[in-house]
Amino acid sequence: MTPVYRTYNYQHYTTIHNSKFLLFTVFFCLLFSGNSYAQTLAECKEIKEKGFAAMDRLDYPVALEYLTKAQLIAEKNSWHLETFQTKNNIGLIYTSLSDYGEALNYFLAAYTIAIKHLDTNKEMSVLNNIAVIYCIEKNFEKGREYYLKAYELAKKANNKNKIALYAINLVKVAHVFNELDKARDYLEEAKVFLKNDAALQFQVEAMTAENYLLRGDYEIARKILFELQHQTKTKDFINRDNDSILFLLLARTYFLEKDYEKSIYYMKESIKGTEDFDTRASTYAVLSEAYVLQNQYSKALEAMKLMVASNDSITKRKNENLYASNKVKFEVMNYKSDLNASLEASKLERKIFGIALVFLALLIFFVYRTFRNRAIKQEQKKTIAEGQQKITALELEKEKSDNLLLEKQLNENANEALLEQQRLKSEIEQRNRKLSAKALYLSGRNEMIEEVIHSLADLETVSQNKIIKNHIKALKEHLKSDAEWDEFTVHFEEVNQGLLSVLKERHLNLNSNDIRFISYVYMNLSSKEIGTILNITQEACRKRKERISAKLNLDKSTSLYEYLSSIGRSIH
Repeated sequence: MTPVYRTYNYQHYTTIHNSKFLLFTVFFCLLFSGNSYAQTLAECKEIKEKGFAAMDRLDYPVALEYLTKAQLIAEKNSWHLETFQTKNNIGLIYTSLSDYGEALNYFLAAYTIAIKHLDTNKEMSVLNNIAVIYCIEKNFEKGREYYLKAYELAKKANNKNKIALYAINLVKVAHVFNELDKARDYLEEAKVFLKNDAALQFQVEAMTAENYLLRGDYEIARKILFELQHQTKTKDFINRDNDSILFLLLARTYFLEKDYEKSIYYMKESIKGTEDFDTRASTYAVLSEAYVLQNQYSKALEAMKLMVASNDSITKRKNENLYASNKVKFEVMNYKSDLNASLEASKLERKIFGIALVFLALLIFFVYRTFRNRAIKQEQKKTIAEGQQKITALELEKEKSDNLLLEKQLNENANEALLEQQRLKSEIEQRNRKLSAKALYLSGRNEMIEEVIHSLADLETVSQNKIIKNHIKALKEHLKSDAEWDEFTVHFEEVNQGLLSVLKERHLNLNSNDIRFISYVYMNLSSKEIGTILNITQEACRKRKERISAKLNLDKSTSLYEYLSSIGRSIH
């Protein structure tokens, strides 16, 4: 919803925007400085008109300087009309620079002045501008609220041109909410009051066609549009943008009827006739969709690229407007700084006036405070809002800090977990080494006992001594016992929890000897060491390892130790 209908109202917009300190400074400059501001109404109007001329040239920094200067003079002298006009136009400048928040502040201030001191014409004009800002920001509900206020004031004042103008704006909002009957009522009302305004009549007819389009009456919509298109060749008020509007509406009717060829033709004609990047971007998007529906994918891709280029142009324009807005604000700050510098330069001159002027200044200051109480209230509201924004910013900063602290704690916990895992791994390896040493010790001891038994058995004196023979038999029985292996198994399970259980669950074909052999392999004992423990040769040890690998269905490329280690890692 672009601000078309302000029509350079130059009913000239303001808000009570500058601070008490700045006005106080201006007051003393006017009182004591030889270079004081113009103080007559005529001089104020002359400065204001210079600002309007700069607006016409789109020289916004210069325009804002003049209008701000005129605003300060008007506020000091309580010239409400001049204050309203300057604030309202400053709002338009910020609207042109896409600084809608700043523009809305000025419009609302101008609206306050209009309500308290001026007539309904000024009030309805600034209401319309406020509605335009809300519609630009896509807040159509709020926009409609202010359009209705302006429309109702125009009706009370019986201002036919304003009634028609605001009715047109309400049609646009009604179309957004698909309130087609209400939109048609507004259109009929606008037609009655715009018989002598050809340009606005064109808008009404175009919106009427759009109303039929939204209802699905495409033939009637096209009939109206073709008639308007014929008028473009005979009437001077029709411009390229209006041609573009007609072509775009025609394209929409054909698109909705799935006549994509004609729709594409009129969309192209619409793009040729407009320089507005927003319109181009939205049109290229629909054009791309139409090409896709016709299976012309290369053209669809090209249209999509053009849409992206238009969006880039929109972004560039917004950035340029933002830069221009900030530049304007900076220059206004410089202007105010120069004003303060002028005040400092006039201090010496003020001292000359003596005590009498001090009393006079105090008297005028109290009078000034009385008239500025209302302005102070608005400043307080603004200060509260800014304070709330700062509180919100601090809360966001705190949340960010808390998140960083939490992330740090998580990293520390992860590091501690890693260190604990490494410690456990080291402890398991150490215990396995102890088990290996114990197994080797038991093996060596058993081997030595067997040698002693064999040596004693060969002695004739021993063979004849029943007591010694019984002891030798007991030793042999002890060597055959699996008690030591059972004890070893318990310790092994304590160190390598779950390993043997997982092996037995996965491989049911493993016997107790296989499990015993696997335990020694997992402890990374060599074939020689395992052979010593089990009292077998290294070759027998190698064959047993191959046999167990076959039972476990291992590839030749995968060693038995690697497989067992992988199970151990998965458990821990």
